[in-house]
Amino acid sequence: MAIHTDHKNIIDLVMGDLTQFHIPIYQRLYTWDSNNQVQKLLDDILNFGEEYKDNKRAEYYIGNVIVKNQTRGMVTERVVIDGQQRITTSILILCAIRDIYRNKIKSEEGKRSADSIQKHLYTQDDAETKLKLNNMEHQQALTNLLSGMLQGTSADDKKTRYFKNYDYIHKYLSNMDESNFNGFLDLLRRVKVVIIFLDEDQDENSVFESINSLGKPLAGSDLIKNYLFTFKKYECSHHEENQLINLYTRTFEAQFKTEEYMEQALENFFRDYIATQKQWLVKKDPKVVYYEFKGVIGEIPSIERLKEIIVDLAKWALIYQVVKVKNHPDIDLNYIGYLRGSFGQYSVLMMNILNNYSHVESNELIIDDPIAFNNALKAIVAYEASRFLAGYPSGEVVRFSPMVFKRLDSPEFDSNMGYGDRFLAFVASAEEGYRLPSSKELKDSVVTGNLYTRKSQHLKRFLTLIENMGKKECLNYEEDMKKAQIEHILPQNPVPTQWSSISHDDKEKYLHTLGNLTLTFDNQTLSNKPFSEKKIILAEKSRINLNAELLKYNEFNVETIKTRAGDMLARFEKEFFNR
Repeated sequence: MAIHTDHKNIIDLVMGDLTQFHIPIYQRLYTWDSNNQVQKLLDDILNFGEEYKDNKRAEYYIGNVIVKNQTRGMVTERVVIDGQQRITTSILILCAIRDIYRNKIKSEEGKRSADSIQKHLYTQDDAETKLKLNNMEHQQALTNLLSGMLQGTSADDKKTRYFKNYDYIHKYLSNMDESNFNGFLDLLRRVKVVIIFLDEDQDENSVFESINSLGKPLAGSDLIKNYLFTFKKYECSHHEENQLINLYTRTFEAQFKTEEYMEQALENFFRDYIATQKQWLVKKDPKVVYYEFKGVIGEIPSIERLKEIIVDLAKWALIYQVVKVKNHPDIDLNYIGYLRGSFGQYSVLMMNILNNYSHVESNELIIDDPIAFNNALKAIVAYEASRFLAGYPSGEVVRFSPMVFKRLDSPEFDSNMGYGDRFLAFVASAEEGYRLPSSKELKDSVVTGNLYTRKSQHLKRFLTLIENMGKKECLNYEEDMKKAQIEHILPQNPVPTQWSSISHDDKEKYLHTLGNLTLTFDNQTLSNKPFSEKKIILAEKSRINLNAELLKYNEFNVETIKTRAGDMLARFEKEFFNR
């Protein structure tokens, strides 16, 4: 029989036998918080006891636990498929009870109870713990708690949820007198879980994929980790498993540790990784990401194949992070900074190109041909900025760009051409919706096109791109752009007597066009000052070249706006198209 169920109180769940609970790597971390879920559990148990103090047969259920007995060599362990939070908290409650018996209730019966708990939590002879983590990150903190050797707990260990929750539970129970403490222990025997056992023939992948369907959905990265580390087609010892887990966590997952939302960051990476292999971007759905990943990877028949997969993921993660956030000495900061503002549209294309121009040594990305790679980035910048100036919608590019790289590697292009030249040749003749705007379209658009209300953040990026051209010290696309503001040279509400050179109709027509826009870090002092004063303030109070160039204009009228727009476009086209 593949599945059978039982119900156990939480003491018997932990102390019913000596089988070790094994938390596999694909499980989420222990997340229960002392002031929320842990406190609620303890309070609920006491409230249940008070409500049913006259009905000793009443039981309090706290949910389901799904485990699979797995034998390796001569040892059977209990792999936790679902229920990690409840099992771990139950074990921490028993740790606290053991220590209260040892240090507060020092009776013979208390000593026997503490020794019995200790025997089930930690075996001294072979240093086996009742709960084994497979992410390795906080195993030492947990081992100290289960062994009762709290003097070995480091300052970092004390910051873990395991120690914080143990400490909270210990204080909570220590505040009880001996009578209430013993009453709490009696209540624990009435606190039950439904435990679902899978035998070794049961496919835990299918179970893991389906759990939490009514709660928080499992992340695609959780499902993928489960697929990688269930070892369905081959034998894997604990030693080999630990080596594989270390390889996965230290070379792959570690690259996402600084992300504020690591789960989402991994999900985004896997979508892009799949797209580098299949040339299309899959839906933002955890199950879709998971099944598409399985399709890309296929069956995993051996340890060697799993190692290859992990090494490949680590390489692509390094490429992904270099393109997305990490500065690299061989990558042009102006180009990559500009493209990071449209990262979701071009990430897959940039990853594929960087993969072809680089290799990994000692977990560092080495770019073999920096000039060729930067030329490729430059071509993508030219395409993206031109589409912005021409007012082309950006949505189409999200699905288009993952498919481009395969075309660039096709025989239609001379293999001696770099990817930058190939890309520009390809998009120049692409179909409507994806093509590169012509020079005439750009000239018409920058003179009369409303860039200000189109997308202000993109406008900031474009002005920063132009500002940085030819400069050694560039504006930073993150910190500087956060502080920078777009300034209208002709104010949005000008004093008519100070701006009489521009009629009302012309003001409405040219106010938001490229020639009337610049960047400033201090527009509070500019207000509606006349151009003669404003250009001096802009030039003197900022380190922005675009503003220093205003000094060459004696007055600011329609012709000045058109000329300035044409000059900025000419600089852009010369830099990016050599026109």
